[in-house]
Amino acid sequence: MPFSKGKSGNPRGRPRKGETLTDLLREKLETTKTTRDKLTRKEKIAEKLLSLAESGDLGALRYVFDRLDGKPRETIEMENAALDEQLRRIMNGN
Repeated sequence: MPFSKGKSGNPRGRPRKGETLTDLLREKLETTKTTRDKLTRKEKIAEKLLSLAESGDLGALRYVFDRLDGKPRETIEMENAALDEQLRRIMNGN
């Protein structure tokens, strides 16, 4: 038994909303740095990303295309003669 009887494995429980790093980042991205800024931080980051992509930055280009079109599917081919033979026998009913 990994935990003592009567003791919780997660004594502090689930973190409250707003306390996770993701929640804090989302909150900050929706704000502006100063009161005179017209764009949110998220909008500024998007502009910078597009600017990098337009200038030929391959990482930025890849990220933009992955976000817009989704990552391309990867196929994995496996060769196993014994497995292929077993599958053939199963499919043929032998």
